[in-house]
Amino acid sequence: MRQCSQTHRGRPARCRRGAEGTVVKDLARGPGLKVHLPEDKDDDEHWDDEHVLDDEELPYEEKILAEWESKKGAAGEGGDAATGAGEELTKEGEGDEGDAEAPADEPEGGGGGDGSEKKAPASLEEANKKLREARLADANKRKFKKNYPRNWEDASRAAMEVIDTDAHPHFEVTADGKILHSGDSEDADSSDDEDRSHDPTTYLLLPNLGTMTADEAAHELLNTTGGISFPLQKRLATMFEKAHSHECRATIAEHLALHVNGLAEETKMPFDDFHYPNTCTDIPRYGDWDHLPEGVNVQDIQYRSYQPDKDSVPEGTYLENKEDLQLLYVILTHDRPEATIRLMESVYVPEKTKFVIHVDRKERADETYERLREYAAAKNEAAAIKGKEEYVRMVPRENCIRVNWGGYTMVAATLEALKTTFGLDGDSEEEGGADNPRAFQFHKLIHLASTTYPMASNMEIRETLASFPLDANFLHIILRPNNPSPSVWNYFVECDDALHRIYRLPALNYDRGNGVDIYTSSQWFIISREFAWYLASPPQGSFVEYYLQYIEHVVVADEAFFGTVLRNTHFCGTLHNDNFLHLQFDRWENEAGGKRDQRKCIMRNPDHCGRSPTTLTVDYLPTLELSGDLFARKFDDDVEPLMKDYIDAIRVKDEEKLKQEAAIMKDRLENETHPALPLEEWEFQGEGVLIVAKETVSDSVPLCMGLPDDLNTVLLRPCFKKDVPPTLSPGWESGAVIMEEIDGLNRWDIGPCSSDGELKRNDTGEMEMIPGKYSERGPSCGIKMGDGPRLGRCLDVESTVNKPGGMLNVFPCYTRWHQLFSFGNGTLAPRGAVHVSLPLHMFKQEKKKSKDVHQYLCLGVHGRGDMEEAWKTWTEEEMEILDPWEEEDAEMYPNGRKSLQLWKGQQLETTPCSNEGGIIEFLFVPFIMEEYDEEGNVIHLEKPEAEDEEEL
Repeated sequence: MRQCSQTHRGRPARCRRGAEGTVVKDLARGPGLKVHLPEDKDDDEHWDDEHVLDDEELPYEEKILAEWESKKGAAGEGGDAATGAGEELTKEGEGDEGDAEAPADEPEGGGGGDGSEKKAPASLEEANKKLREARLADANKRKFKKNYPRNWEDASRAAMEVIDTDAHPHFEVTADGKILHSGDSEDADSSDDEDRSHDPTTYLLLPNLGTMTADEAAHELLNTTGGISFPLQKRLATMFEKAHSHECRATIAEHLALHVNGLAEETKMPFDDFHYPNTCTDIPRYGDWDHLPEGVNVQDIQYRSYQPDKDSVPEGTYLENKEDLQLLYVILTHDRPEATIRLMESVYVPEKTKFVIHVDRKERADETYERLREYAAAKNEAAAIKGKEEYVRMVPRENCIRVNWGGYTMVAATLEALKTTFGLDGDSEEEGGADNPRAFQFHKLIHLASTTYPMASNMEIRETLASFPLDANFLHIILRPNNPSPSVWNYFVECDDALHRIYRLPALNYDRGNGVDIYTSSQWFIISREFAWYLASPPQGSFVEYYLQYIEHVVVADEAFFGTVLRNTHFCGTLHNDNFLHLQFDRWENEAGGKRDQRKCIMRNPDHCGRSPTTLTVDYLPTLELSGDLFARKFDDDVEPLMKDYIDAIRVKDEEKLKQEAAIMKDRLENETHPALPLEEWEFQGEGVLIVAKETVSDSVPLCMGLPDDLNTVLLRPCFKKDVPPTLSPGWESGAVIMEEIDGLNRWDIGPCSSDGELKRNDTGEMEMIPGKYSERGPSCGIKMGDGPRLGRCLDVESTVNKPGGMLNVFPCYTRWHQLFSFGNGTLAPRGAVHVSLPLHMFKQEKKKSKDVHQYLCLGVHGRGDMEEAWKTWTEEEMEILDPWEEEDAEMYPNGRKSLQLWKGQQLETTPCSNEGGIIEFLFVPFIMEEYDEEGNVIHLEKPEAEDEEEL
């Protein structure tokens, strides 16, 4: 079986990056990616992972590249698919309005206008073909949607009209300049007043300005109540509501003056002339992902790796002995010191690990600082007794930063921690640069929040990082230049522990003449010593030094700083675009109703908010375990007190497996033996499995889960070539089948699977599931295509559909809930059923919207179950087609159910696990490979005896 784990360590238990077409970096990890909100169809600014930068619609949400292929119908792999993905994503997320379809033609032969009669298809194959075409057409039509103006940005609200009170003595306005009455006489028609009642214009009543001197006229316009400066006064008053100190209000006024006086003095606005040359020569710039050059696709750009062959690079590029790897963790925290201590203890390897801790400068974090200071002192004192150096260092309290959500202070806190790392936090900088006597020595610096926890064992963390060059930098950057709308890229100042929006800020972009681009990236990273020193002590005149003046005024500056610096400097060639951190996101803050955190809603549009990572719960552990990431966040010990205990048990088990595999590999090298790595029971000896619909095993045409030749859609289709079923013996499903006898793309690989619980095939061909310690659903597994052009792609239940009716496809693997499947044992799902589980945070969120929510969704078909299946909607084209199972003489099974043959060629979908009849129960039949002698004759054709079947 083709395991995605066969990389530099050959681990079957985890999906690692870089396997043959199997694992795609999910860009919803790291910085969460923007999606458009319903209230703001064309807005360009939402952010994730505490906050995410503004940008045009970015080219990946959850399904990344493959969704476009599925909807459009993929003609193949490579450049065409990637270009298609770009085309799709420029339209995705816009408004649904104006999408009405033209009425369908009436049926011939007097069908009438009531549509009461459906047209029966000429054949079952024709019906299924029409259904697929109709669904595909509908999916394509949904991509093309309208833009509508943003009411919150209507320029008419800035309009002002000056009324000459000498000429119009009866004109009346409210205190804020809105019209009350405009008539010149009592009998004037009032209809004009009614028409103008919703007029956004501000009316200013002044005497005839022509009778005044220039100074007098200017004074009247600016200083009269309701004058030109009145909106500015109201705006200042609004900003001052969040600013209470003299210093903060003065700062706001000074920065507002830069914009107001810039208009008055007819000079440049702040940063209008920003320019710095991009010194990156190793990564080509592709500003327009919708029109990439021939032969270049999105995958080539975004999934950049930096792991050259050791024989192709100079000596010293890699660490010669991985045991020598020195790691330094920079941890940012503000509360819960015991969680920070547990994080440090979990990753500590004696004499190989160091720590630098930054604690928020706010007064409420003083106790946290004191507790961690005591811990650091005790650890360093114990090390000194043994003749060892200090390994835990606190950023001095006076150097700590008051960190605010969305503010530049997150960048400032990280830079202070880097200075402490290199001993640059005293009154005077030490001589000797990065190697001064106070500097910590390390190879890689890992930047984490205290709400993070390791998912991989320390052995795996160290082996993974040591397998890359010493100068490699692991960031997660969206390598499409950020090009936001000017209306949503704003200038902020930060004071009194809050962000204050001043006005617009020029967005830096190479095409606008700024020399550099802004890139969205995660603020959590793993970087080299050289890059850490560059950030901690930027050379005079460097890009960092220049860019810091700009980034101080950007909202969520941390996600526009580190990736932007690396991408625009000579360090860009060392980028491996994966920070090995797993994140999961919840609702946007504007969806929180009355509970929204106003700190995250600071834009002009009040419904334009950010969001933060979801607190991970125990039900999400299988996803974390199989993600292949080294770390995950965020964890809350109060919400899930046992979560980290479960993770520690997984880490111990993984370390034991790594040691076992290392011993096997050592034996291979030393003794030239070829012992096989141990396989799990669900791996079926590595040859894959046929997934058979149980009800069809005795039919003349057994049906299996498989793919058509040219699409990603997962269908119910014939298992074997036409001449094979008559040769099958009774009970064939409990044995094994010959690879060469299957029809088309029906071969699947199971795994990798999570470790909690047990999973094995019983003597009837069913998957036998035994629940684990924390997982009632037992192991969760990926199911991958085992043959053909989509080899290694994962079964996916359509991530945007978290209700029944999600269509099954194969997409690139990136380990989310909709790609992890469990096997029913009669509790959560029927025996033989295959199902996915909606994450608990999503289930609770959907439960607030509707009572009809199902956490467990089984694979099945539509139109066969006992439930009403009201979740399904149909297009007009689909409504015209008589489904085969709707015919009066539809074939029936002895159990009273309609024959599954009626759904042959249909795409599988999700259905509630309580929808009896709609769920398909599956059997899993392993393959045996035919072997041939030199003359082409088949050998070893004997099928296994019954007592050996469990071993297959």
